Amino acid sequence: MSALDDVQEEVKPDMTPMIDVVFLMIIFFICIDFKVLESKLAAYLPKDKGSQSTVVEPQEQLSVKVYVESEGTRKYEHGGPGQVNPATGRLYRFKLEGHRTKWEVGPKPLYNLADVKQELTRIANDPSSQVPDKDTGGKKLMGCVIEAYPGTFYEDVAKTTDACSAAGFKEINYGGGLGTK
Repeated sequence: MSALDDVQEEVKPDMTPMIDVVFLMIIFFICIDFKVLESKLAAYLPKDKGSQSTVVEPQEQLSVKVYVESEGTRKYEHGGPGQVNPATGRLYRFKLEGHRTKWEVGPKPLYNLADVKQELTRIANDPSSQVPDKDTGGKKLMGCVIEAYPGTFYEDVAKTTDACSAAGFKEINYGGGLGTK
């Protein structure tokens, strides 16, 4: 062969490494968990506009506010403040002595749960508490919103929820963002 034949020989790249890289990328994308990746991506969505241009009319709701007048003192049967129960891995439970709660059902202040239940039942039975129901076209009992103020215990809110439910309120919402103690 002459030098001219060597120069005119066609150059063919080796495709084997390229195919290996493509297969490795396919395996990588099959094995990666995209949900984890999506949760790390920042989404800057508009907060003042929705996808629908329909106007939503405000619904009348009964406001039930829960305040703590006196937190009371914590009494521990076992252990003490900040001590962990080794059997459960949680802090020891306590009971509150001298704990006093005040409720406001609408504008009316109440100082015990029995009066709250009675007032909620009175309101639920009042025909003026009925509001239009968009689903049926008829009337339904208005919803209520429980607003727990700073210092309120979970037990106070749970008992208030039970009282609203027992009075007949089906739509119970919770207010928030009222600050910390």
